[in-house]
Amino acid sequence: MGSRQLIRQATEADIPRLIDMTTALAASVRGPQEVCRLRAGQTLAGLINSPQGAVFVSGGGFIAGQIMQTVISPDPVAFELGWLATDRSGLRLLRAFEAWAAERGATLIKMSANGGAAQRILERRGYTVAEVQMVKKVG
Repeated sequence: MGSRQLIRQATEADIPRLIDMTTALAASVRGPQEVCRLRAGQTLAGLINSPQGAVFVSGGGFIAGQIMQTVISPDPVAFELGWLATDRSGLRLLRAFEAWAAERGATLIKMSANGGAAQRILERRGYTVAEVQMVKKVG
C-alpha cells in the first residue's frame, strides 16, 4: 500500500499480527528477552482496552504505549513499549502516539532506541538522550 497508508488505533482483531510484529521487533533490536506470545497478546489487549494505553498500527508497523506516573513526579508520562515500522510509517506512527499523549495530558514522552533510523527520527523530532538503560540477565 505504500507510505500513505492509514494510521489507526488497533483493535483486538489486530493482536495476532501485532504479536508477530513484536517478535520481529525483539529480533531486530536483539533484546535480552524472548517473546512470550501469550503475554504479548495479553499486554496488547490491555493497552487497546485501557484509556491509559494506546496501540496504533499501519500496514507494516505499530507503536504501543501507556500513560503512567513516575516516582519522581505526579506529572503523567507517556511510555513507549514497542515501536516498529517496516513500511516507512515510523514517523507517522510516532506522530499519532505524540498526539494521543498530548490529548491525555502527558508532560513527557519516553521512547527507546538503540541508534539507527529510529534514533535519527527521534532526534529530528526534538528528543534527547536522558538515560541509558542497562540490562543484565539473572538466574
